[in-house]
Amino acid sequence: MFEQLPEGHMIKTMVTEHEHILAMLDELQDISLQLSDNDRNNGMASMNRANELADKIIGAEPHHQREELVLFSTLEELGISGPTQVMRMEHEMMREMKHDLKSQTGNADGDWSVRVEKVSQLISELCSMLRQHIDKENNILYPIALQSITADTQWEEMRIRCDEIGYCCFCPETQKELDGASI
Repeated sequence: MFEQLPEGHMIKTMVTEHEHILAMLDELQDISLQLSDNDRNNGMASMNRANELADKIIGAEPHHQREELVLFSTLEELGISGPTQVMRMEHEMMREMKHDLKSQTGNADGDWSVRVEKVSQLISELCSMLRQHIDKENNILYPIALQSITADTQWEEMRIRCDEIGYCCFCPETQKELDGASI
């Protein structure tokens, strides 16, 4: 369904960002397993990588902003508010979890085993919630949006608003490429 959308379409861009986020979650889960198998000396590289990934996932904030300020608000104007309210609430919860993970992976103080346990639990919770969230957006919310917002001109206006907010640091598309794309 999404692959048929033109390059630069905001939904296609969001799905691409989801793919990047899911790859980071896979790596985080691998790191969590490595951490539990290593002592502090062997585990510091994994902890540092988890910190870098937490930073990149925090860098997905423009994705959430575009959803909340452009897509969700447009759907709400059409009377579709239940799913958007749930997604907003989940965004808030995940923002807190991402920042907690960044803090825990960057804090070298305290007992290593306690730190590993906290980080592993945060990774597990964040990955689980974010995977479920992405699944709901890809399989429920975005199809609703594509079905409900039918005018190409409205999609173009929404994309322009998205351009103003900006894009995730980890996606390969540049502003110039997006500007040259239709819808």
